[in-house]
Amino acid sequence: MKHTCPVCGFKGLTEPPYDHEGNHSHEICPCCGFQFGFDDYEMRRETGSYLDPSESIAAYRNNWLAGGAVIFSPDCCPSHQQKEQKVLQHVLTEQLKHINVHLLS
Repeated sequence: MKHTCPVCGFKGLTEPPYDHEGNHSHEICPCCGFQFGFDDYEMRRETGSYLDPSESIAAYRNNWLAGGAVIFSPDCCPSHQQKEQKVLQHVLTEQLKHINVHLLS
C-alpha cells in the first residue's frame, strides 16, 4: 500500500509519514524531498523560534512550489508527468488535491 505525502500529495510513500501516535517515519518523499522527522522540526522563523510541524509542512510546500516543484528523485515520477525534472502543472494540480491544497491560477 502506498501512502500520501502531506507536503506535495504524492502517492508513493512506502510507509505513513506519521503513525497513530504522531511518531515520524524518517522517510524522504521522492517527489518533494521532505524528510519526516527532520524537515518538520528544523524550520525556523525570522525571530529564531522553530515552526510547529504543521507550519513546517506548509512552509516547505510553499518553498517547493515557488521553486518550480522540482522532483527530488526523478525516477519516482513517470517521464510523461514531468518536464526538466519538475512536476507538470496538470499533474501537480491533481496531486495536491489528494491533500486538499489548490493552486491559484
